[in-house]
Amino acid sequence: MRLSARLIAPLAAVAALSTLPAGAADYRLPSPPPLYEGPSGSGEFNWGGLYGGIHAGVTSADIDFGQMAQQLATDAYTNLVAQDLAVDIARLRSSGSDRQNNIGGFIGYNLLYDDVVVGVELEYTHMMDKMVYQDSFSDARRRDRGGFSDAVSYNVSARGSLADYGILKLRAGYPMGRFLPFATIGMVIGEQRLSGAYNSSYTEYLIDPVTGGLGAINVGPVARNASSSKTGFNIGAAFGVGLDWAILDNFMLRAEYQYIAMSDYKGMETTANAFRLGAGVKY
Repeated sequence: MRLSARLIAPLAAVAALSTLPAGAADYRLPSPPPLYEGPSGSGEFNWGGLYGGIHAGVTSADIDFGQMAQQLATDAYTNLVAQDLAVDIARLRSSGSDRQNNIGGFIGYNLLYDDVVVGVELEYTHMMDKMVYQDSFSDARRRDRGGFSDAVSYNVSARGSLADYGILKLRAGYPMGRFLPFATIGMVIGEQRLSGAYNSSYTEYLIDPVTGGLGAINVGPVARNASSSKTGFNIGAAFGVGLDWAILDNFMLRAEYQYIAMSDYKGMETTANAFRLGAGVKY
């Protein structure tokens, strides 16, 4: 049987294709690259960018009146014969503390540098009540000089406080997935108040040349008083450590500790320890 001319052409084409090399016949297109998967709940997290939030905690302040009593005594006895005696005995107890709850907020911006996060943050802390320490002290002393005896008795009191404060700080941290331990250093501006009062009495006695004891009063008793009051803003430094935890892509929790040291405020020195917990949003 003869094949018709119509069948010869298609059969020839099939025979030609069957002679192609096997590699060309088996060629397949490359697989598409896998789709990008964002960070999972326990994976990497992008800490860069703007964030802000609120915090609440406790601040404990230690207030030291330093040389305040001596300065008040100097003011009361300036250029008087008993000035060195009055200054020498004037004193207040070294320091005291108070603790208050606080609330506040923070806003900051992070930059990423390889494995380190650096940023700047501004925070404000409102004290639920002013942290106040007050003290008073009384004493008396006598000193002989030549034929006279100087006697000084006094009472001194002081009251100091620390209220709201703000901190502009730099911070650096090492990201560990969704956890960011960090350290901070910054400048503090806080509202402080100081008041002090010094009330004393000076008497100059004659010394009996025979017995060596006190004789008649030559001067006094004379009241010598001084006071000091100041209210305003004071600056200081703050150092801290903390931990941020991004529990969601745009929500984080925070735990933080800060040590605050205010500069000398007319004889009063204030340090504080602040502990707080916070929550924030990452934009």
